[in-house]
Amino acid sequence: MRTLIVLLSVLCVPASLNVTFAQTPQTAVEYMEYLSSRSNNLADKYMSYMAAVAHSRRAKKMEKRRSELIAEIRKNLGEVTRLKPFQGDATLRDAYKKYWDLELKVFNEDYHKIVDMEEIAEQSYDAMEAYMTAQQQAAKVLQSAHGEVRLVFSDFANRNKITLVDTESKVNSKLDKTGEVTDYFNKIYLIYFKSYKQEAYLLDAINKNDVNGAEQNRLTLIKYAEEGLAKLDTIKPYGHDASLTTSLRRILNFYIKEAQQGIVKQIDFMIKRAEFDKLQKSMETTPANKRTQADIDTYNKAVTKFNATVNATNVASNADNTARKKLLDDHQEAERKFLDTHVPK
Repeated sequence: MRTLIVLLSVLCVPASLNVTFAQTPQTAVEYMEYLSSRSNNLADKYMSYMAAVAHSRRAKKMEKRRSELIAEIRKNLGEVTRLKPFQGDATLRDAYKKYWDLELKVFNEDYHKIVDMEEIAEQSYDAMEAYMTAQQQAAKVLQSAHGEVRLVFSDFANRNKITLVDTESKVNSKLDKTGEVTDYFNKIYLIYFKSYKQEAYLLDAINKNDVNGAEQNRLTLIKYAEEGLAKLDTIKPYGHDASLTTSLRRILNFYIKEAQQGIVKQIDFMIKRAEFDKLQKSMETTPANKRTQADIDTYNKAVTKFNATVNATNVASNADNTARKKLLDDHQEAERKFLDTHVPK
């Protein structure tokens, strides 16, 4: 089983804002900076968590970072709860409190479930798709809430005659980049995983000597791999980096070739083995004094033919196993390099 690579979808947090004002009480600016600075500190911790998950490729390993992020959210909530409204206006304070309450729920509850889902995500394509969908839904909730905060922030500035110069912070730039890389990576990963799991079902049927199951899964693997190749045709390189699509294309082509050639030989071998076992049982249950020379000659020829089939099947199977391992190892390395290259540190 290969190592699972999963990334959390990104959200934008309130950008760092340079504030200039004319004939505006200093306290209004300080009030805004008080809240935005805490939001930016939280963004730093979120970026640290995101980058760590992306580079480690396992959210489970980053539980300490998630706990630190949750602690920072709780700290912000404690401070904003004690913050008095500005000249009777509680809109900005309450908007941040609502946003951080939601963040706490998402990272404390929703992402806890997501981490738990990681444990079973590899069991099936549906489980993996549900796992990634849960990440995307959590991100959408936060993105929507973030938009509401920005509107309230802007309205508060307008009411207090403050001019906002909206500049994108380095943290937000990194978060946007991480999200972009994550979305691209996950799109390709799902294409890969669908055929990867299907091949696993196929090999399991062969190990169980299930001829009908093997044939059904063989045809399904060809279908999924061909569908995957068609999807890859619609995906452009990430910038000038086509390493993931190129590597996955090799794997999908291998699955098709394996299903059309090597697996056919193995299924044929299972059928011949069943026939040989039947002949062998008949021979063993026939008393020696009742076996004709023709019976013995037929059995000996069957043994020779069966042994040759065993050898040929083993050669083909070993060749497929070697090719598969190299392709998966190469793809895993391509994934590692892709993430290390494109996910900000």
